[in-house]
Parts: sequence; C-alpha cells; structure tokens
Amino acid sequence: MSAPNSKTDGNPVGGGNSKGTATPIPRADESQIVSVMALARKAPTLEYTFQNILVSIATVIFASLSLTLTVLVVLPLSVLRAIVQKCNSGVLTLIPPEECRKRGKVVLIVGASRGIGFEVLKQYVPEPNTTVIAVSKDADSLRNAITHLGDTPATVQMETLDIGANSSKEIAKLVNEWDEKYGPISHLYAISGISNHIKDSSPWNMEVTEKIIQVNVSGITALSMAMYERMKGRKYGKICIVGSVAGLYNPANMISYASTKSFINTFATSLRVLAAPHNVEVVTVEPGFIDTRMTKKMRQQGSTVPDVEFESAEEMARRMKAGMEKGGVGVVSWPTRQMVVMNALQGKTLDILNMLSR
Repeated sequence: MSAPNSKTDGNPVGGGNSKGTATPIPRADESQIVSVMALARKAPTLEYTFQNILVSIATVIFASLSLTLTVLVVLPLSVLRAIVQKCNSGVLTLIPPEECRKRGKVVLIVGASRGIGFEVLKQYVPEPNTTVIAVSKDADSLRNAITHLGDTPATVQMETLDIGANSSKEIAKLVNEWDEKYGPISHLYAISGISNHIKDSSPWNMEVTEKIIQVNVSGITALSMAMYERMKGRKYGKICIVGSVAGLYNPANMISYASTKSFINTFATSLRVLAAPHNVEVVTVEPGFIDTRMTKKMRQQGSTVPDVEFESAEEMARRMKAGMEKGGVGVVSWPTRQMVVMNALQGKTLDILNMLSR
C-alpha cells in the first residue's frame, strides 16, 4: 500500500487552505525585538545577579539572627526600661549638671525659619524656663516666622548663620559664642539642608552638587562637632541630626541629596556610639516624605509619589522632640511604613530596580 498523498489525503506541508496555499510563519514584530533588547541591556550581568542572590541569602540569615536577638534579649530589656521609665514620671534620661539645671533648657535650632525646623521651634516655645536660639540664613523669614508666634513662655533668641557659606572654623566660633552668651546649650537640632534643586530652574550639575555637599555634609558636620566638643567637656548634652530615608536607598533622580543624607545617617549613628561615654545623647532623624517646601518643589517637578504619602512636619517635629526628651532613642524615623519599606529594600535589590527603570 502506498503512502497517503499529501496533496489529497492531508494538509499541505507548512499548513494552508484547501487550495494548498502555504501560510507564512509569523515573524516577531521588530518593535518588540527592540524593546526586549533594550530591557536586556538594562539588566545586570549574571555575575552581579548571582552576587545579589548571595547577598539576599545572607540578609535572610542575619535578619533571622537579628529577630532572635531582638525577641530574646532586647525586648525584655525594653520592657524593663518601660517599667523603670513609668516609675520615673515617664522620663529616663541623663541628669544634667548643676549649671544646666539652673539655666534650664537652652535649645539651639539651626534651620528654624520654616519646615521641620520651625515646627520644632513651636514645640519648645510653650515651655517656661526655656531659651530657644533660632538660627537661619534668612533673617527676614526667621523674624516673620517668630513674630507670628506672638508672646511665648520661652525666651526666643534669633541668630543668623549660613552653614553653606561659612567655614568649619567660623561655624565653631559662632557655636562657642552662642554657648557662652545664652548657654550652656543643652540641646542642638541640626536641621538645615537643601535638595538637588536649589532653585526650580537649577539643573543637576557639579555646581549644585558642591553646594549640597557644603550644606548637608560639611556644614552639618561642622555644626554638630563644634557643639559635641562643648557638651563633651561638661559631660552633658543632646544632639539631634536630621538625615533622611533617602539615604537608605539609591534614588538616581536625587543622587546628590541622597548621597549626602547617607553620609549624615552614618555619621550621626556613629557619633551616638562615640558620644555615649561622655553622657552626650545623639539622635538620628530619618524623615520620610514630609510636607515641606522641599517636597513641594519635588512634586512640582513631576514626582510620582502619591500625595497621601506626604505627612505633616508638625508630627515629625513632635516625634523628634519626644525622642530627644525621653532619652535612649537612637533613631527617629517617620512615617513608619516608609521607614520599614526603605530599610527592607536596602542593598542590591534597589540597585537592580534602578537599573531596569532607567
């Protein structure tokens, strides 16, 4: 028996209709190929990907160890601290020396004319027997802001300082003068900072980057170190340094700002350890998306962060003050949901996401 004839007993080779016309094999759309190739070019190398896998595994292991240590050791100690604190009228902090007790609180706020700094100022002005040294580079804005507060139980002193223009020696000289004139200063809030765009029309370039480094890194570090040296000498003081959750990850569209805040986060956290033996407490503040002039500019420039994610500067300031006054609080980061996500996403995972989103 002969084999079936393909033209009469079956479909034509290559498919087709009843007349035997062949149907061409579909070809991939060229635009799709280009898109796939473009995505492939953005993807990390195999070596980098395997490296990320190893880092992720190590992260899981050490996170598990951290969780175990926290639950079995740190949590019981925290409960004990809470009990002692409750028995001590809600406060468990350093005992100030006699000269500080006589003078009362002397709070130095640098960056006090607007935003979080002004809200911190508002937290302290209702307190009697308190002196607030409000500092800003813009004397007129600071004067107007304080005028709107009206009469306050606290004494408010105004000073001018541009930490982005003054040298570290000039900053230290002013801090020493204020400490002698109004002090001893018991609290420092180092809040001043600028973002990638100093002005709406400013491009991101080396000039802008240098200015950001001068303010966010050099200025804040010089200010904090000058105050720390004074406090260390008298074995008492509280320093609050404002970093950012942006310093926990790598937002390419905020390259200069995020890099400087990463430095500040590390600097403040390390200073806390070095200052502890000298009875100087250091609090690192890592704000998330807070509704300030800086973030308003960010939204005007096309930020995709939903408005609901921006929280109030007033609440941020309240939490900063609570952390400073209660003592023993190493890091204040809020909104909590943003802090948790940013800490969890630290490392190479965000690097890869940034690569793919270019």
